[in-house]
Amino acid sequence: MLKTVQRWARSKWVQAIALGLASALLVLGAWSHGRFRTLENKSLDWRIRTFTNVQRPSDIVIIALDDTSFDSKDFRDNFGRWPPRRLLYAGLVHYLNEWGAKAIGFDIFFQGADPHAGDDEEFAAALSGKKNVVLGFTLNQGTFREADPIAREKLQDSLKQFALSVQGDESLQFAPYSGIDLPEGTLLNGASSIGCATVVSDQDGPVRRVTPVFRFRNRYYASLPLALARAAAGVSADAPVKLDAGPSLDFDGHRMPLDDQGRMLVHWYGPASTFKNYSIWKVFNAARRYEQLQEDTQVSPEEFKTKFQLLRGEFKKKYGLLPEEFKNKVVLIGATAVGAADFRPTAFSETHPGVEIQATVLENFLRGDSLRSLRPYVAGASIVGMSFLMAALVYSLDSALLYSLLALAAGTVYFGAACWFFRAESVWVPLVAPLTGGGTAFLASTLTRYATEGREKRHYRKTLMKYISPTLVETIMTDLDWGSLRAEKKNLTVLFSDIRGFTSFSEKYPPETVIATLNEHLNLMVSVIFKYHGTLDKFIGDCVMAFWGAPLAQPNHAELAARAGLEMIEGLEKLNEKWQSEGRPTLHVGVGINTGEMLFGNIGSEQRMDFTVIGDSVNLGSRLESATKELHASIVISEATYSEIQPLAKVRPLGEIHVKGKEKGIVVYELLGMAGSPVKPAPMKLKEVAS
Repeated sequence: MLKTVQRWARSKWVQAIALGLASALLVLGAWSHGRFRTLENKSLDWRIRTFTNVQRPSDIVIIALDDTSFDSKDFRDNFGRWPPRRLLYAGLVHYLNEWGAKAIGFDIFFQGADPHAGDDEEFAAALSGKKNVVLGFTLNQGTFREADPIAREKLQDSLKQFALSVQGDESLQFAPYSGIDLPEGTLLNGASSIGCATVVSDQDGPVRRVTPVFRFRNRYYASLPLALARAAAGVSADAPVKLDAGPSLDFDGHRMPLDDQGRMLVHWYGPASTFKNYSIWKVFNAARRYEQLQEDTQVSPEEFKTKFQLLRGEFKKKYGLLPEEFKNKVVLIGATAVGAADFRPTAFSETHPGVEIQATVLENFLRGDSLRSLRPYVAGASIVGMSFLMAALVYSLDSALLYSLLALAAGTVYFGAACWFFRAESVWVPLVAPLTGGGTAFLASTLTRYATEGREKRHYRKTLMKYISPTLVETIMTDLDWGSLRAEKKNLTVLFSDIRGFTSFSEKYPPETVIATLNEHLNLMVSVIFKYHGTLDKFIGDCVMAFWGAPLAQPNHAELAARAGLEMIEGLEKLNEKWQSEGRPTLHVGVGINTGEMLFGNIGSEQRMDFTVIGDSVNLGSRLESATKELHASIVISEATYSEIQPLAKVRPLGEIHVKGKEKGIVVYELLGMAGSPVKPAPMKLKEVAS
């Protein structure tokens, strides 16, 4: 059981799944606790600035209490400084309706009585019966302003007429409000509709979400933009507002997605001044001039229109507008002057006029194009998907450069897709958390793979050093996949070297002499094999088995084996001279070399694998070594080997011999020498060998 678990733990796919899951859970936990909220919001702001096609909506205009108006002496003489006399608004309501405005909304809060006697009554009279005019009010987290229970009840009754009928709000957690700032009582009594102009910024500052429906004291009230949109669309005041599952708000056939707090994302159309702005003083002067013309020309309305056509140039030049520019428009009246306006930070600016924010939300309702965000489970799935994808890339490819480039490409594709969805479909796809999940999984997988494969490579390097020349080990290790060395047939050269008469030798001398002599002999044999870039297969008692041509491809493998055999004989002769001078016994060996097709690879059982060669050609090499005794030759090579080295080799023909397992005789030669110096094998990567 333990071995099974260990084997599973070493599996690269188990590691990939585990690291992908761990990274996903880590990022999901941080994401669910809001750790990425600020960065995700900033990424949304960047997309808004980058991909918003600036456009000027034509159905909404703003009449602004701007700096131009307050800088005018005539304006100050007639209406004073901030706040201006309410007589100003009475005239605007009258003439905007006469000019054909579809709806009029005030992003101005008329708290308390106007100090000028009769102004509130004049304004209330202008409001009376005008169902297309909406006054603004605000909600706050303060205390209810009416401390007296009777006054509070009276205020509740006055608000009751403006309350909305809402269907399907059970799943929404509306923000609680305890304070309210309403228009002055006279104006409230004259108004047909009111709308809440409260706008709450996100924790990091900018306005991104607004509340279309507010709850106060167990009743619901429309926001200023929603109330204006209902008025412009001719929706009856008692018509219910539908909050569908999802959740979403159903307005005029449009589905406006909401979050679980009943807020909608603002779909922006551009920075400040995107909407057409008119200076309130110029509008009022145009209205007053229009009124004078009506009083001076006692004619029918049709004749007045004809005469007015002659004065259009004067109006446009002097006031910058024409009365028909307000026909069928939704008009918002609010402040943009410094010191008077409610400036809020947005994705576009730190000082975005509040009245333009209200206009933007109003346009969202009229068009039905609120920005949409993905549901939490979809966003969570993207985090999990990116985490597993990155872990899979790291563990499925051997090249660090390749999987790094593919990981970068995958992240770029996700980034591009998120940008495309925002621009083309107005969908806010989360960026920061999924890319963080993918980055975490990539980093964790890379480090883990580096650590585990580094340990494995150290083990493989240590193992290879026993079989292969150290100069070749590093070449192999740069592209080693030990498990991929499956057995396959190759044309190789095998060498067997065996001590003659070793049994009698070991019986004649003390064990320590035998072991010391044998170790020196084997050290010589191995050093020669490694010198000629051979692979040490194994020791079979006193016999040494080696092969050439794998794992690195060696086109001259027969030549390298032949030269190694000659140097083994030469090196042993020098060793014998040394031993003889020391009074120690000498040794003699026979070497057999054969070239042919062999099965090469990692061969064995689950418990033990050997890096070896097997096959009939290998057996023949062993038989040739055994035949050296009868043939009285030090090195016997096969005809196949001789054909590979013939231009270089000096040989003595030995005729045919018959070996066990072969019906036909084998032509063999004694190798006496090699011309020239050996050609070293060109270093090649292991994957080139496998191919």
